[in-house]
Amino acid sequence: MRIIARLTSKGQITVPKAIRLALHLADGDLVSFEVDGDAVRLRRIETAAPPARADGTPTALTEWSSAADEDAYRDL
Repeated sequence: MRIIARLTSKGQITVPKAIRLALHLADGDLVSFEVDGDAVRLRRIETAAPPARADGTPTALTEWSSAADEDAYRDL
């Protein structure tokens, strides 16, 4: 499959829909670029879902993880 895209003045490229579908890319996914001479390989990066606490809250919400926050929200 050969698809052409245009580079913007800001160095941005829209990943064509056919490529997004082939790589199963979705909004927010991470990709890597591997340079090999004058070619580049684009790969989707597999990411694991962040672990959740026992109450189901993702541990990624660290901005609300102080002892005072835990006390304030314990009975909600």
